[in-house]
Amino acid sequence: MLRDLLSKTVRALDRNLLIALAALIVSGLTAASALYQTKMYSDQLSATVWPYLSFNVTESPSTIELTLENDGAGPAIIDGAEVLLDGKREPSMIAALKKMGLTSQGHRAWYTSIEPGQVIRPGASAMILKALVRNVAGRLGATYKRVDVNVYYCSLLNRCWSVRLHSTERPQEVTGTSYPHTSIGTE
Repeated sequence: MLRDLLSKTVRALDRNLLIALAALIVSGLTAASALYQTKMYSDQLSATVWPYLSFNVTESPSTIELTLENDGAGPAIIDGAEVLLDGKREPSMIAALKKMGLTSQGHRAWYTSIEPGQVIRPGASAMILKALVRNVAGRLGATYKRVDVNVYYCSLLNRCWSVRLHSTERPQEVTGTSYPHTSIGTE
């Protein structure tokens, strides 16, 4: 009798243990599925606000225009920018133009400032430089290649990228909270 009672108790425990393990497995799969769905939703939300900045350079025999265009789905929030001349950081675009001799008499340049906090809407562009360069048409292309511009920008969800003027690569995602900044427009 004791043996039968023990045998029934063990079978009941085995059944209860199997039911508990099955419930644990089902709840684990449910939790994993919920996490995966949350990640997918987050990725989809990110895609709806991704900015994609690119440089556009328009040259003619006497002018050059440099713009920064947002071809993405969301606004680009400028977090920093730097101007490099021959690989060395310059305090501004005007300083770089002066060192290249493009702000002397007979040369006119218009420029705008790209500053931290500035927003470039989707489909919009920001002019960085428009220069009318008389009597130096042959030097224009080579001169422009000496200047590099690097812009750091973020999406509304605080994912950030870096885009370079003379790079053939797409914008590179960056991490961190402090990006170099030199003024594009003013000294």
